[in-house]
Amino acid sequence: MSPFQIRLELLKMAKELLMEEYFAKRDQSINTWNIQVEEAKVNGTPSPAHPEAPQIPDEVEIIKRATALNGFVSQITVDTKTKK
Repeated sequence: MSPFQIRLELLKMAKELLMEEYFAKRDQSINTWNIQVEEAKVNGTPSPAHPEAPQIPDEVEIIKRATALNGFVSQITVDTKTKK
């Protein structure tokens, strides 16, 4: 694989990981809301407002994650929490 292909694969992997996290957060939020709605029906109270969807990962987040993955592959420590 050429360096360009490796970077492309890292970007694809980073996007896939972030999208999996996004869908997990979204599903958890909707499931929690559904439970709250059912509890409200049982208790005769108003239903809670529908939750906002989590932020969809943008290219900056994807590149940060790809950089972290590249650091792991290259065995270089990258702090993804504070690096901008």
